[in-house]
Amino acid sequence: MTTITRVPSAPADFLRYVKQNHKEVYIFGADIAGKIIQKMLQEEGVLVSGFLDNNKNKCFAKINEVEVFVANEKLEKLSKECVILIASTYISDIIRQLEDIGFYNWVPIIDFLESKDENYFRDSLKGDLRKNHSGGEFTNDFDVFVLENMLNSQKKYLDETSLYIRSVDIVITEKCSLKCKDCSNLMQYYEEPKNIEFDNVRQEIDDVCSVADEINELRIIGGDAFMNKDFPAIVNYAAAKENVNKVVIYTNGTISPQMDKIKDIAKSEKIFVFITTYGELSRNAQKLVECLESAEVQYNRQPAYGWTDCGQIVKQDRDESSQTKIFQNCCAKHFTTLTDGKLFRCPFAANLHRLSATPDYSDDYVQMQNVSKLSPDESQLYKKKLKKYLREVSFIKYCDFCNGRTYGDPEIEPGIQTKTPLQYVKFDKLLSSK
Repeated sequence: MTTITRVPSAPADFLRYVKQNHKEVYIFGADIAGKIIQKMLQEEGVLVSGFLDNNKNKCFAKINEVEVFVANEKLEKLSKECVILIASTYISDIIRQLEDIGFYNWVPIIDFLESKDENYFRDSLKGDLRKNHSGGEFTNDFDVFVLENMLNSQKKYLDETSLYIRSVDIVITEKCSLKCKDCSNLMQYYEEPKNIEFDNVRQEIDDVCSVADEINELRIIGGDAFMNKDFPAIVNYAAAKENVNKVVIYTNGTISPQMDKIKDIAKSEKIFVFITTYGELSRNAQKLVECLESAEVQYNRQPAYGWTDCGQIVKQDRDESSQTKIFQNCCAKHFTTLTDGKLFRCPFAANLHRLSATPDYSDDYVQMQNVSKLSPDESQLYKKKLKKYLREVSFIKYCDFCNGRTYGDPEIEPGIQTKTPLQYVKFDKLLSSK
């Protein structure tokens, strides 16, 4: 862990430091948290010189009249004496990025966020500040949801003593009510999609929770999570885990479950529903919203955006150096995914494995089956293994079947449908053809 010695992080001390030393201030992260911090600084008489972001698609428009720059391009031109506030959940990646090129005046935004309450956040994000870079607007519960995640993640990522996992995707179904040909979770390739049995999902939740000190989000995904009739039992079981902060259900707005099922998931305040909409295809989105509001379940409804050309299974034949670069710049490398009793670094890799579309790269996932039955000493060793996998891996071999999900890749139209499952060659067929 890097210790901050040059720039104080407490708001009052930080403000005094930058004013007295005439420091130029940048915010790394051009999204909800970054917008909040810029407003807080402006209120205190500190003008932010610019936002920095690795996603080039965020760097074409100003935020509150402040320029947004492509991070590495701008950093090459900046003095190493400028101060950079990190407004990202993946603070460890950004610290590494900054320090690799000689920037050490970085500051987490933890203390700034803790100095304000929910009402301040809700009142601050109005008008265009509630929109993402594609113009979609997030709903009322989402700002606090994001800022709580930011606060917790920055604290725990900087704590080397525990195993903190930002999110774990739990695959509960291969079924989806849409068939998007560019789905990065590869649902478009499943010919006979099936639901995952509740007992299997329950065991997977037990296993990962037995070794993690804290999981900020258990994300219930598919396919569309509502396609599995057991979703209320699954999310409530996950929410009952003391070391799980949030349980997030992902859906596309085509399905509005019966009200009794919605009321069933309303039993826990941990549960949050994330609705990604696709225009007219999401025909039941408004009905779902009304049901969630009636049951007082937190949710966000937002049009799909940020899709890139990474939904095909194509062997790239990259060398190790190229693989490392693709992985390090990947926007999905922390979307930890649990399926079939195995923990993968991303849902793309997990579904490649489920589809038998690659060799079984057993060194590139962590076997989690029955980890909950380990002895305390064995569990501690497993925790170290898992932490190394989640924080130190330079790339995984599954990356070579992905076109890459690099920050700032050109965005494509989301939700284009295919009438039939896309074809691919299973690995056992590749073997037989050699």
